[in-house]
Amino acid sequence: MAVAQAARGGQAQAAHGGQAQAANGAAARKRPRFSSDLPQVWIGIALIAITGFVPSLVGNAYWVHTFQLVNIYIAAAIFQNFLFVDAGQKSFGQGVLLGLGAYVTAIFFGLHGYPFAVAALVGLVAAFLGGLLFALPALRVQYFHLGFVTLSAAIVFPQLLMSLDRWTNGINGIPVSMPSMHKEIALGLSPLTILVALFPMAALVVHYMIRRSTLGRRMRVAAVSPEAARTLGIRPGVMRFIAFIIAAIGTGICGILYLPAVSFVSPQGFNVELSFVFFFAVVVGGRGQMLGPIVGIWVVFILPNIVLAQLVEYRLLIYGLLTLATVMAFPDGIVGTIERWRVRRAVTGRGEEAFRVDAFLDGLRGEREAAPGSDIAVEVRGGTKKFGAVVAVDEVDLKVRRGEVHGLIGANGSGKTSLLNVLSGLSRLDAGSFLINGRDATRLAADRIARMNLGRTFQTPRIFPQFSLWENLKVGIDARAGTASPDMARLAAQLEAEFAEDSAELLSHGQRRLVEVMRAMLKEATIVLFDEPAAGLSQSERANFARLVRFLSRRMGKTVILVEHDLDLVWDVADTITVMEQGRIVASGDPASVARDPAVQHMFVGGRLA
Repeated sequence: MAVAQAARGGQAQAAHGGQAQAANGAAARKRPRFSSDLPQVWIGIALIAITGFVPSLVGNAYWVHTFQLVNIYIAAAIFQNFLFVDAGQKSFGQGVLLGLGAYVTAIFFGLHGYPFAVAALVGLVAAFLGGLLFALPALRVQYFHLGFVTLSAAIVFPQLLMSLDRWTNGINGIPVSMPSMHKEIALGLSPLTILVALFPMAALVVHYMIRRSTLGRRMRVAAVSPEAARTLGIRPGVMRFIAFIIAAIGTGICGILYLPAVSFVSPQGFNVELSFVFFFAVVVGGRGQMLGPIVGIWVVFILPNIVLAQLVEYRLLIYGLLTLATVMAFPDGIVGTIERWRVRRAVTGRGEEAFRVDAFLDGLRGEREAAPGSDIAVEVRGGTKKFGAVVAVDEVDLKVRRGEVHGLIGANGSGKTSLLNVLSGLSRLDAGSFLINGRDATRLAADRIARMNLGRTFQTPRIFPQFSLWENLKVGIDARAGTASPDMARLAAQLEAEFAEDSAELLSHGQRRLVEVMRAMLKEATIVLFDEPAAGLSQSERANFARLVRFLSRRMGKTVILVEHDLDLVWDVADTITVMEQGRIVASGDPASVARDPAVQHMFVGGRLA
């Protein structure tokens, strides 16, 4: 068989591949880092320290006050950046959360005489509740639909402050006096100066730590591909909810610091343009860049409000013009465009051999080779799925044994992917049921099914370009239920050493498919659904994939359901083959018996089994 011969050829090349991987590993250690997030954090901390402390050290009161406000806005923009990019949420209402923190603190401290610590705590709770109010729509809507919801809040907020004058003092605002916060401690530095310099530094570090954490990766996966996130056990709505709460708490603290910095709050201070400042700062500085909010605030806030102070009544126009000019000159923002240039110049792939799996499989011992068992891992009973008048899955009965490779073939539109979507929870059956490892999963959500040790790939590979190649693989580890097996832990360490600084964007289509396959493998799912994984693979890559499928089944005991148009591949690796046509199963059995079935002979015309 052609595939078998290619597989033997692939095995013959394994030793050479291992040497190539080792050489590539040595080269990887010399390559520039894929992400510049950490250097940007250190540069950002240095810049904040300069603008935060130097005016006090030289005794310039005007710039002390100016940069106190600038640093508060930088911290708020950092949380806007986190929400915008890491969580994928377009919020135009962050100025409301800052205003809630400031105003509620001022009400309790300035009007009712509560201790500042108590008032600040109440203000933080108010900002938290405001974030909760924003987060609830995020469970249902996202992107710019959510932006319109938050924008309406930003428009209404100052009007609300004026209409509730019984509690807010209306248009007159609330003055506060906090001389202890402005009292010099040493070298011209006051407690307020230190606080408003340290907090944006802390915000920058927190953003970096979240981004590098499992939670941060899950948020970014949910932001880019909610469908893939659900099949990895991630609930996108929950990720959006958590992101809003984190951003609300951080922005609320900015509001609390705003109060002693300005010593006065009024409705005019929290107009909708304040929210625009934070949003435009992220766009101008560079979406997703750690240094972006700092540069963005300098351009968007300092330029129109300080350098062009005589044109203050045209602030909104200036914000728009600055944003337009910057985006035209720097399409990815100032820092983002520089970073994109750095990545294109320094970070590379490895051509056709960028991602191979054969050399890594040689290091996996696995269990002794075993045949499929008699237990049923997946069972569909009378499954029917309709899309309007179209019946995609029509009264399907299917049994998949534990540890077998079950090929699912048929023409385009025969219902194969629709059946996989049902099994992975991305769509619901209209009639019938299905069981996974004996448990009824018919009405379970996709994330719950994924946590039952089920993994899958897609027809279009879900690759996340903001992640390095290793981080794309690590998403599978994040989705793992339980601890890693020794073999998988060793494999993960090898993959990290090899691909930590490689770009996933530079992979070919076939290599991206293999990355998604390896991600499912690292998840250590006991049941794996492959949706046309060989499409776009070269002959050698197909041989590697065939070897991987056999390894998963025979050596690791995985149950594999393989949807594939490459009949050579299916007949080479499958234990059982099921043929679908117009949503129905027309044949099922071992490869030899299916090949002889008259009902499916027409599928093999012009193929290997014609």
